[in-house]
Amino acid sequence: MSRSNRQYLRAPVNQEMLYLCDDYVLKAKCSNISEGGMLISDMGRVPEKSRFHTMISLIQYPEFSKLSTQKLLSIDHSAFDIEVLRCEVDVVRSFEGLSEVEKILLPSIGAKFSEVSSGNMALIKAYVQTFSKNMIYLLTQFENSSKKKGNIVQLRKTAALLGYDSSLKIPLLRAKVLHDYQSLESL
Repeated sequence: MSRSNRQYLRAPVNQEMLYLCDDYVLKAKCSNISEGGMLISDMGRVPEKSRFHTMISLIQYPEFSKLSTQKLLSIDHSAFDIEVLRCEVDVVRSFEGLSEVEKILLPSIGAKFSEVSSGNMALIKAYVQTFSKNMIYLLTQFENSSKKKGNIVQLRKTAALLGYDSSLKIPLLRAKVLHDYQSLESL
């Protein structure tokens, strides 16, 4: 079975977001983002119109490989800049014929960007690239952890900074990160 590649790399976000639904502002979760669009989950209600406004905050991660071990271990999420992006998206698939309950039960919907400023697009591109580099750095830490036992603290800290549950057993944590890494560009 061959894997198809996406037009754009995507990166996990897993942050709450806001969206406009029939003149109400509601919360959902942005699961991942790319230059093409985002995957939205946990929507309380799917908008009637296929195009709607969204607002999402993106953490501006540094490249962890460029930080000293001491700096990495001492850094906290509060040290990262957060950029709020406002954009308009189009739902990728039709919900015609689905009841309101069926729409709510959908695990997630894909939305492509219809209107996004060039500044916000640059932020999205930078986010995806940096997150990808940080995932590679984390996967390298997994590979090195079998050689250096002291690396586990740094590995767990890196995982936590990227939004993973760092308390998981190492094989399970590695599997989750590897899954996300493999889905960066695969369909």
